[in-house]
Amino acid sequence: MPWAAGLGASAGAIALYSGLAWQRRADLREAGRAWHAAVAPGPDGSGPHDAAAGGSSVLAALNPNREVVPYSPLHGAHLREVVRWCGETGRGPVWRVAGPAGAGKTRLLIEAARLLEQEGWTCGWVRRGRAADAVAASGLRPGGVLLIVDDADTLPDHGDLAAMLTDAVRGEYPRLRIVLGGRDFGGWWRDLRAGLDPVVHAAVTPSGPTRLTGLNGTPADRQQLFASAVRRYAAFLDRPVPSTILTGQHAGVTFAELHAGAAAAAERGLTGAFDLSTALDHLFAIEETWWASNAADAGITHPPAVLHAAVTVATLLGASDCEQTARRLACLPGLTTTPSDRLTELALWLRQLYTQRSGAWLNPHLPARLAEHYAARCAVRQPGLPAALATAAMTA
Repeated sequence: MPWAAGLGASAGAIALYSGLAWQRRADLREAGRAWHAAVAPGPDGSGPHDAAAGGSSVLAALNPNREVVPYSPLHGAHLREVVRWCGETGRGPVWRVAGPAGAGKTRLLIEAARLLEQEGWTCGWVRRGRAADAVAASGLRPGGVLLIVDDADTLPDHGDLAAMLTDAVRGEYPRLRIVLGGRDFGGWWRDLRAGLDPVVHAAVTPSGPTRLTGLNGTPADRQQLFASAVRRYAAFLDRPVPSTILTGQHAGVTFAELHAGAAAAAERGLTGAFDLSTALDHLFAIEETWWASNAADAGITHPPAVLHAAVTVATLLGASDCEQTARRLACLPGLTTTPSDRLTELALWLRQLYTQRSGAWLNPHLPARLAEHYAARCAVRQPGLPAALATAAMTA
């Protein structure tokens, strides 16, 4: 009967459509899983506005993805440069953002990603060891894709980065852009390029880079930035705004140092003349007090010097798992004869203290310049610590 044949054809069409729709949803779910396995929404694995772990930590509040202080117009031209390159055709797929620690590289990349996402781009921060996977996953995303490799110069294995660049050139990724952030692009970058196929080498040679420096404006410019940052951190920390005048300035001071001083002044309510050269003393004293309180709440009873050395191990060396952390802690003065269960508890305490960088068991997400300053000061205060750190670094 004609109507029966029509119903049969309709049912077949519906079944075919349902099957195709189901497969499409399955493909989208798989593409989403591949993307999220290879990239993170922010530099620490969370989104730029997500509340980071760290509780009452003032140091963690200085992380660029906390965005306590608005993006500086002093770097507006650099931001526009990166965004403009992403949208231009006929340009190479790779750009570099170089500058010393604390100069604002990560914050610039956060702002660039935000602007591009407003224009329909998909942006992701490549997880360590997943650079080549990120390129493959980008081919499943609609529209333009920006992949950000932050701290590219500190990657333990640049082979994955080389594979990423090769795949980006050899594959069909016309709207893929890759930004590499790093303090320098010296010997490691030359060695990486030397191992690339000549065609790939030519294609990924960046037309940049963007180079960030310290704040080389006038003392009045820096005072204005400092006063604004004090107001912002006072609001963030729920403190009254102190009337503070910045002194002890020097040309080339970084955003990280200026903001560290502002946060310390706001937290402690420092008024009058504030010498920037002592800013880190105030900041680290605040942080050490917080560590002691946090450790006591967790039942950790080690002396302050041991806690300070343990945090130094975490920030300088990190670890791939709890067991390696415990073995590295056992190298430190005051912990060489500590029972393994207490070392494990200390390792677990270190891991919960701060947000860990994406993909790492122990690698606190903290402003690198400030964390390194603290490690250096701790090493000076504890004469046996440098040798212990060297031993710990060799402990697998």
